[in-house]
Amino acid sequence: MDLAAIRPFIAAGGLADVAACRAELVAIGSVRGLLDALEVDVVRRLDVLAASDVAIFPQEVVATASRSSLSAAERLRERAAACSAIPELGAALAAGSTGGDRVDIVVRATSGLSAGERAALAGHGRRLALAAGEQTASGFRKTVENVVRQVRVDDGLAQLDRQRRQARLRWWLDGNGMWNLSGRFDPATGARLEGRLRNTVERLFAKAAPDGCPTDPLEKQEHLAALALATLLDVDGAASGAPDVTVIIDERTLRDGHAHQATVCDIALGRFGLPVETTRRWACLGTVTPVVTASDGTRLLLGRETRLANRAQRRALRVLYQSCALCEVPFDHCQVHHVSWYTLGGLTDLDNMLPLCSRHHHLVHEGGWQVHLAPDRALTVTRPGGAISTHPPPQACAA
Repeated sequence: MDLAAIRPFIAAGGLADVAACRAELVAIGSVRGLLDALEVDVVRRLDVLAASDVAIFPQEVVATASRSSLSAAERLRERAAACSAIPELGAALAAGSTGGDRVDIVVRATSGLSAGERAALAGHGRRLALAAGEQTASGFRKTVENVVRQVRVDDGLAQLDRQRRQARLRWWLDGNGMWNLSGRFDPATGARLEGRLRNTVERLFAKAAPDGCPTDPLEKQEHLAALALATLLDVDGAASGAPDVTVIIDERTLRDGHAHQATVCDIALGRFGLPVETTRRWACLGTVTPVVTASDGTRLLLGRETRLANRAQRRALRVLYQSCALCEVPFDHCQVHHVSWYTLGGLTDLDNMLPLCSRHHHLVHEGGWQVHLAPDRALTVTRPGGAISTHPPPQACAA
């Protein structure tokens, strides 16, 4: 669909002045709300179809069709659920008087509410729908928080328990090669973390800031907090043992200490990686387990472990797979599946193992999906009804 196809829905006339531009933007917002409503309808329909056909994975359909991720598709399902729970909000979205971003605010604010509290919240549907169409994002967020505060009937301990269940921590690599960490914690845990960081900053930097410290007051405090956290990791690591870090490195690079044309040195940091000498030093100190690959990338020396334990097997699979064998869920979020089921006599052998995300693991065990793993790890999947899909062997990290 191009711009001309939706232009009739947008305010007619030229953009001669500010008033005309404002009217155009209002009309564009209405169209965007209508599109969000259509998306909600599609997601609802996919859930209905999936209820009668376990082979349908709604998030996968949405992610593939919209060129997004499974997590983004799941957020759409949460948006659809909120519109169903608060019909007035769904009606406002369908009328184009609000947008999906306002519904998302409700989803985030109501996470962790009990069934009774959610029912009470739905009684404020008219108020929420009206505010969603009239208020700014920040104003609407405050309105939703006020309503949530009204419907909560528990005491402080129950609220703290709910907040603990909402704790989240994630990490990622940004475009500059910096490793980022972001988290949200319940107030009690947050107070402990903050107190320990503040005490460490005070102990380390009370007399003088380190070289290269930013001069901007806010950036300085953030920099010192980052250094304090790194210091705490060093102290705790020494007390509790080495962290479980796996580096995939070829035997020649590990032995010689120099990169060559076919060097492999992977610690899941993308194109930035780590200096070879850093990896060699970590391996020497025993703070990492080196997974050494031969020239064909298949014969592995798993650190200093003398037998193929579960941890070693996961490391070996990590060499072959960056994600679920059937989708893009990262390997670290996958479960190891026995192709020939363990309960039916299948061996706990690498040749019988496959990383699967929880959804695909469920489909294989309870959804009737059958998988066949060839000696070269080419994968054939047969779904209920006879549909067959094939997946080529994974790209092994070869030296």
